[in-house]
This record gives sequence, C-alpha cells and structure tokens, in this order.
Amino acid sequence: MEAVTPGQILRILELTDSLNLHREAVLIPLATEEKGSVTIISDGRLRITVASKKPFEEWLAGLRGQLEGMDLSALRRTG
Repeated sequence: MEAVTPGQILRILELTDSLNLHREAVLIPLATEEKGSVTIISDGRLRITVASKKPFEEWLAGLRGQLEGMDLSALRRTG
C-alpha cells in the first residue's frame, strides 16, 4: 500500500481551496485505495482517498469534476 506524499496532499488542498472548502472540512488519509474515493462522512467533512492504481496526476485531474458533481453545501467554506 502506497502512502500519500506531502506534495500530493498540498496539490489536493490547492484544488479544494479553489472550491472555497475550508481545510478543516477536508480529510485526506495517508493510505491509498485501489480506486480511491470521495465521500462526505458523518462528521460533516469531505474524505478524499487517493487512488493507488491510477497515476496521481490523472487521478487529480478527474477529482475536480467529481467534486463539482457532488452536493458540498453542508461543508464548511472559507470566507
């Protein structure tokens, strides 16, 4: 099982920042999953798990569309 690097975490947070999501509303586990996942968990945070079977840049490129297709209205926002 691969671990998510600090640089990858920063790239994900830059993306969620651009969507005005507060960083405290985003949970990024260090462990990867085969396909990755994006879910809103019961404590009102967004859990983003990086895919291990896809190159990171390719996975990250698809993450924005995935997030934009979700109802994120319950998540804490910046500003």
